[in-house]
Amino acid sequence: MPNFGEIPRGLEDLKVYVLTGDVPGTAIDTPGIRALSFNIESDSDELEGDNSVIAVARNPKRVTGSVELGKMNLAALGAFTGNTQTSSGSTPNVIISLEESAAQSTQYVQIVGQAPSQDQTGSAYRVTIYKALITSGPDESLTVNEWSTPTLDFQGVENASGFLLKRQNYETSAAIT
Repeated sequence: MPNFGEIPRGLEDLKVYVLTGDVPGTAIDTPGIRALSFNIESDSDELEGDNSVIAVARNPKRVTGSVELGKMNLAALGAFTGNTQTSSGSTPNVIISLEESAAQSTQYVQIVGQAPSQDQTGSAYRVTIYKALITSGPDESLTVNEWSTPTLDFQGVENASGFLLKRQNYETSAAIT
């Protein structure tokens, strides 16, 4: 088994998949992706007695994070938020719309992001967040002389196999499918 490490730099690709149970649907590309940030965290409880800590219990791990979009891709934004884009009109007057429902969405998604590596030409580092729910966003702003880059926050839960995420090193970069 090869033993190599990656030196990821940037974010080259991100796909989102709507989940049915834990089964990912069709990949939806997020062109112009700017950032995928994630953090694995866990709270703990301490039992104290006799002026000292007697025991520490760690609660189950969870993953939290955010995604920042660079292009306003309504199909991807809809997948994240549990809404569906529609289109009307015909060329050259096509209108693509995404209405934000007031209902609470409990649509889980799988997020797969890939970064090119700087250690070896053509290699890559990939992260798969198995099951995430958008908990905030999209946060966006239309401001003079600034780009609108929507940001969405998520919280991940374990999949049926008990995993939060998977990290992979690719000796030869492969497209996310």
